[in-house]
Amino acid sequence: MDTTVYTSSSAVKKREHHSAPAAKKVNKLTIAKWVAAAALVIAFTVSTEVIKHPGLFLYVILAAGLIALFHKEFSIKAFGKTYISGWKPWAWTAVCALLAFGAVQLKTYILWDLFFGKDPGLISLFLKENYFEEAFYAITMMVLLPVAENLFLRKGLLSGNNKALMVVFTIVSLVGSAILFAHGIPGIVYYVILAAPFTAVYLITKNVYITITAQIIISAYIYIPDIAYDIARMMLR
Repeated sequence: MDTTVYTSSSAVKKREHHSAPAAKKVNKLTIAKWVAAAALVIAFTVSTEVIKHPGLFLYVILAAGLIALFHKEFSIKAFGKTYISGWKPWAWTAVCALLAFGAVQLKTYILWDLFFGKDPGLISLFLKENYFEEAFYAITMMVLLPVAENLFLRKGLLSGNNKALMVVFTIVSLVGSAILFAHGIPGIVYYVILAAPFTAVYLITKNVYITITAQIIISAYIYIPDIAYDIARMMLR
């Protein structure tokens, strides 16, 4: 028996007529989201160049803005499911973190040996010496920024299927990660190398929760010693 449901041409045209405005609305919202994200990054980059002593608020605005724009790409429930689904996410997180750890060890060589005599152009934040700002600094650099960076520069940019465009977007993703932390050539080279493991693992797994977790681990490794030193110094004043 033929169970095919036949639709009249008038019904098809009516459905297409109603779906077209919705598609246009979605496209406009997507374009607006990417324009806003690009504007945030540009404003951050210009501000860190113009302001003599950039404050933590610039990173807070950047991270909060990007998370707000791409919040639909993130789910606590999906995050949890990733790590109860089996051993592979754990293995990929470990691989990603170890590769990034190796990249961190190249910092001294890249900044001070490979580009000897050149200004690394690292973004240095001006922090007030109090426990509240130190805690806020830790949350921003070790949690908010890794989440924002991965939602925007990895899941946002690198989820397409066009191979030619993917090459371009991968380069944009790597450079975009670097300019969040440095503006000089030595600093950009170092941060591109540091971003490479996260980008590569995302391209292989297409799981942003793996790269978020790995980046939080590496960010903790990078920032906790300085934070601990600052707290100890404040306690001894």
